[in-house]
Amino acid sequence: MRADDFTAVPASHAGAPSVAGAAARSSAALSVLATMRADPRQAIQEDSIRCLICAGVFRQLTNTHLRGHGLSAAEYKTRFGYNRGRPLMCRSLARMYADRARNAGLAARIRQRPILLEPELRRRGGARSISLEELLTRREIRQREAAQRTGSSVHLAG
Repeated sequence: MRADDFTAVPASHAGAPSVAGAAARSSAALSVLATMRADPRQAIQEDSIRCLICAGVFRQLTNTHLRGHGLSAAEYKTRFGYNRGRPLMCRSLARMYADRARNAGLAARIRQRPILLEPELRRRGGARSISLEELLTRREIRQREAAQRTGSSVHLAG
């Protein structure tokens, strides 16, 4: 948690009420964390990303922050079901970095593509585990497509 996450408590609220308020805030934070752990995509917003361990709000989950929880970025992604390639940063920051890379021409500077150099990689194809994030996204797409099909068949019948 950062210093800006706390609000000042007036002197009239000292003692038991502040303890009750802290318990209520803690309960609310746990509820939010439980929801986000069930669907980790919700933790990544336009201008912030929420740590699913401590509920801290950041622009980017750095290796230093994750090391404080005893995890690497890869372990964090695996634990909470993120795709391996998911950047642990807010959407606006990821967009800014992608724009910089595009403007600098970084794609043209890539010297090798492992899948072309190692035939074994091509033979393996898409043999990889599917993360929770990808599973949820695929499920939502299937549900949306099914709803569109039933919606369009209703319009055709009417």
